[in-house]
Amino acid sequence: MLFFQNRIKTNRIHGWLYDIFLGSALKRTREYIARYIRGPKLFPALDLCCGTGAQSRFIQKGRAVGVDLDRKVLDYAKSRARWASFICGDGACLPFKENRFQSVVISYALHEKSGAVRRSMMAEVKRVLKKNGKILITDYERPMDFPSRLGRIITYFIERMAGKEHFRNGQRFLKQGGLERFLKKYNIRVIKDRWLKLGSSRLIVGEFETDNVDFFH
Repeated sequence: MLFFQNRIKTNRIHGWLYDIFLGSALKRTREYIARYIRGPKLFPALDLCCGTGAQSRFIQKGRAVGVDLDRKVLDYAKSRARWASFICGDGACLPFKENRFQSVVISYALHEKSGAVRRSMMAEVKRVLKKNGKILITDYERPMDFPSRLGRIITYFIERMAGKEHFRNGQRFLKQGGLERFLKKYNIRVIKDRWLKLGSSRLIVGEFETDNVDFFH
């Protein structure tokens, strides 16, 4: 029991540090996502690869389900929002029935995955998302001007500290065309579009254009 309590305490410290360093930088983006979901009541919402659960906390109580494979960050997420639903699960094999969610949020969780994992994740997103449901994605884009190039320098060093595989996958994601190329590949029609230049990132609200997307070719 003492070991379990110490593990929870340590995990909360890690989560707290993550929220302190990145929480303020992402606050406006998370608020925008939450407002968009609350407006037309796109509930229930799935916060995929939810991490510390910060985005779930911005969305209305009881209306979001956070999923992440990392038990450490989920320990912290649950400690910050005991009223919320957090599930330890694999984004490439979600434990939900078809057509379960009105919206799916994916924040900075695509670039770090391998191409094979991204394909499986998107197949699962398509499966659990209701017809005409919305997908809200925030991730890295190739720089287009001076502010975004400056942002790319900043994010480059942050990504370097995230681990070799994470960094390698992220670099490949950008070389292959970043979020812009990803959206075209999976036939996602952009409804709303916001550049986050100092993060060399982009936030889109979109929906799948067709029902017959072939995720594995």
